[in-house]
Amino acid sequence: MIQLTGLTKTYGDKTAVNDISFQIHPGVVTGFLGPNGAGKSTTIRMILNLAIPTAGSVTVDGTSFASLEKPLEKIGAMVDTNTIDSRLTPEQYLRILATAAGLDRGRPGEVLSLVGLKAVAEKRIGTFSLGMRQRVGLAAALIGDPETIILDEPFNGLDVDGIHWLRDLLRDLAKQGKAILVSSHLLSEVQALADRIIMLAQGELIADMSMEELLEASLSSYVQVQTDDVAKLYEILTAEGAQVDVMQDEKLRVRKTSQKRIGDIAFGHGLVIYELLTHHPSLEELFSELVAGKSEYRGSNSHTNKAKVAS
Repeated sequence: MIQLTGLTKTYGDKTAVNDISFQIHPGVVTGFLGPNGAGKSTTIRMILNLAIPTAGSVTVDGTSFASLEKPLEKIGAMVDTNTIDSRLTPEQYLRILATAAGLDRGRPGEVLSLVGLKAVAEKRIGTFSLGMRQRVGLAAALIGDPETIILDEPFNGLDVDGIHWLRDLLRDLAKQGKAILVSSHLLSEVQALADRIIMLAQGELIADMSMEELLEASLSSYVQVQTDDVAKLYEILTAEGAQVDVMQDEKLRVRKTSQKRIGDIAFGHGLVIYELLTHHPSLEELFSELVAGKSEYRGSNSHTNKAKVAS
């Protein structure tokens, strides 16, 4: 397990990451989100020991990354596929990694098959499309059969079939007990994949919870109700502490209580329910709600109305 504790990184008078703490859990796909300049890339670099924290620490199973005897078997990462030497073939590139890590000679062939590049293993990476280069980067991340896999924008350049394939692969790896951290701006894909969401804004942690908890905590979530006595149900639910609005079509929009609780209350008072529907916002709507006013290019009032919902 990877533990971040009080992690901070400053560059001169700019704080890129400010005192964040969270865990990357085994068997869980975690979406790592935030607007541009939120500190995601800096955080990933600190996890991989590519940047030294100004304060705080990152531990992998209780020890530092630098102390790991076999780092590629603990963490595999795809951060920037543009850094791969385009003169190499996938086979050559992976064999270099495998040799340096002391891995089995057959491992490069295994991961090339896994990512669908076996047929082009001897072609130069410089001739590849962006999507194919992404697969090379993913193969490199998987070369050590690591316990934790960190992927930065892994969906870039993939077509629809490629995105579905990657989604299935990552779910399968999580089922095997691996921890998966995915940073992406394709929020619809993260929503379809992730079990948990960690969100940064202006270098600070603003959300760390399961997808289900995030949806329930959202101000945009509500239950839509149609009943035979709107006024009576409105009065009862309001007395119960729910936030209730009457819509133009005489339906109720109810917050701060569950769909089941509304149904039980209506039944207990002899009211007829014609419609009882829970609306959850998309991850894109949740993202906008949580980071409102916290983008790198917005005003500097980031410490007011702070949506600190980290668990």
